Amino acid sequence: MMDLPKLAAGDAQQASEAETQFMVDSVVPAAGGDDDANMPSLTVRVWVLGLGFTCALAFSNAYYWFRDNPVALGIPVVQLLSLPAGWLLARVLPAREFAVLGRTWTLNPGPFSVKEHVLISVFANASTSTVYALEIVVVRRLWLGAPLAFGAAVLLSLTSQLIGYSFSGVLQRFLVEPQAMAWPSTLVDVSLFRTLQAMAGSRPEMRQQQRFFWAVLAGSFAWYFVPGWAFPTLTMVPLLCFAAPRSVVAQQLGDGYRGLGMLALTLDWSTISSSYTGSPLATPWSAACNLFGGFVVLMWVITPIAYYADAGGARSLPIYSSDLFAGNGSVYDVQAVLRDGRLDEEAYARYGPVRLPVQFLAMYGLCFAGITCLVSHVALNHGGDLWRTACTALREARTGRRRDVDGYAVVPWWWHGGLFVATMAVGLGACQAYDLLPWYGFLLAVAMAAALTLPVGLVEAVSNFQYGLGVVTELVAGYAWPGQATYNGSFKMFGYITARQALQLTRDQKLGRYMRVAPRHVFAAQVAGTVAAALVQLGVAYWLLDGVAGICTAAGAPFTCRKAHLFYATTAIWGVLGPQRMFGGGHAAMYWLFAAGLVLPVPVWLLRRRFPRSAWRHVSLPVALTLTGYLPNMPTHNAVMFTLCCFAFNYVLLRRRRAWWCRYNFVLTAALDAGLAVSGIVGFFALQHVRVSWWGTRDHCPLSGEPASG
Repeated sequence: MMDLPKLAAGDAQQASEAETQFMVDSVVPAAGGDDDANMPSLTVRVWVLGLGFTCALAFSNAYYWFRDNPVALGIPVVQLLSLPAGWLLARVLPAREFAVLGRTWTLNPGPFSVKEHVLISVFANASTSTVYALEIVVVRRLWLGAPLAFGAAVLLSLTSQLIGYSFSGVLQRFLVEPQAMAWPSTLVDVSLFRTLQAMAGSRPEMRQQQRFFWAVLAGSFAWYFVPGWAFPTLTMVPLLCFAAPRSVVAQQLGDGYRGLGMLALTLDWSTISSSYTGSPLATPWSAACNLFGGFVVLMWVITPIAYYADAGGARSLPIYSSDLFAGNGSVYDVQAVLRDGRLDEEAYARYGPVRLPVQFLAMYGLCFAGITCLVSHVALNHGGDLWRTACTALREARTGRRRDVDGYAVVPWWWHGGLFVATMAVGLGACQAYDLLPWYGFLLAVAMAAALTLPVGLVEAVSNFQYGLGVVTELVAGYAWPGQATYNGSFKMFGYITARQALQLTRDQKLGRYMRVAPRHVFAAQVAGTVAAALVQLGVAYWLLDGVAGICTAAGAPFTCRKAHLFYATTAIWGVLGPQRMFGGGHAAMYWLFAAGLVLPVPVWLLRRRFPRSAWRHVSLPVALTLTGYLPNMPTHNAVMFTLCCFAFNYVLLRRRRAWWCRYNFVLTAALDAGLAVSGIVGFFALQHVRVSWWGTRDHCPLSGEPASG
């Protein structure tokens, strides 16, 4: 392992010896080995396969985004399919050399390399989710009026996706080069790449890992049909519901979907390793403890105490729900108080104010505290190191000294600077031309993203958890432009998605560093993949919007657009009803939690300094508060099983079977994820019209969604 710049001294002081060794072991076995600078990297094969897989995934994911049962093709599919495709091109393409503008290139530079494999995945990674602007396009066209032309949608999509990439040049010194910034989730990809590449026979010592990988993948593929189709009860085994089938309280406590998830188990890997938490096998144990601690405080302490004490009439609503409610306890009908996408004051006065479940209120309160807690935590624990690193970078910029990283030239500053200027200009122009956001709102959103990306990235790079900025951006836009749903959605896009995209490129740069891929090649692959994915997904969206009669309504089934309806409801609530109505009156005191968040890390920091070898060195309040933003939608038993699995592998096995853990841990989670991805796709197409009905498919907690007072 190379001697990298030492940034996060604060993290090293906070981590125990076992946690530090975890980071070392998670990187060394996966990324060790010498680099071959002559290995093919950004080749014609990469461009052909990378763009091909990107367009295919973009088309599929956008098409199924509109359907009532969406399916998402993930990156494991590309990692599995691109390897034989690369081998095929290496066999059939001619090796003839061409000279263009004084440079020599060839269609076939030799055997398909692991660097090419990585870059193809970087290309396709941009298309694994739909562009956020797609939701604004659909909502404006169907519900808010003033539909966007295709060209305007393209400008909006590209700017929102690419502005964040321009931040990555600054983030490299802080989030990629330091060894302490491990980005644990990338290690799963590294293990998968190395295991698959071993099939070529170039690494005979890895054949045992290879056999293990394919055996686990086959088992994961076969098993998912059981909880995913034939026996759904295994996805959530509610022991309290079984014990008390007629008790509302027991089912509220024990249901993992509409309750608090106590004693709710699962045998479904898609629940244990969900999109909310990621893989427990790739998460440091101390990070999982912090996450679970925050979950327990919110869901098993604050929520039941406030709910069963009937605070604010909480017992007249469900204990755990992402819905908003009217005064009579029914689900709030946002459409009843809107006219042409704006609030109808008379209709609102007749219908009444919105009511939030007590857990929903507690979640928002902790989100308010979490954002300021994050800033305070980073300032206390990383402030000095960040300042020194920034001074070094500025000194190098003034002297003009060129830096190389691992023998590869870094991405030039003018690449990032040029991308920033271009996307800012186009984004500002699009917002003004199509009334998406006032000019100062656009600048404020980008400024928020720029200010918060580094603190969010510092936490994610060491813990695997990203603190979402969605609630904060919605809150700011709701106060700045009350009654403007479009402005709210656009502000969230430029404030939240910009930060997310910046961290996505930073994560890919770390993956490239582990795999010894040139930073410039990673940057080029991700930018090109993002542009291609945005164009394809928008093309699919306009094709369906123009061609499907009654789309996004029951008459247009199966193109009912569930995600679009959810986005519309969210933007209408925050942008039309606004935080003034949601958190006014008796809830206004919640805003003091912003101030409380600034103070929360201080006693932890002081205790850590006073007792440097105590358990306080493990405590990270930003990580503990990370999960709160997902809880209105996340099944609560996810957090329980995630923590148990992390304890089993990254605490027990790491200490008692360290050799096995170093050899197989990341291979195991990569195989489980890949098998699950393939099984989900096959099952969707093969079994989507097949229905099974027996005891194992029933809802065993039918009373959990009822109010306790009912």
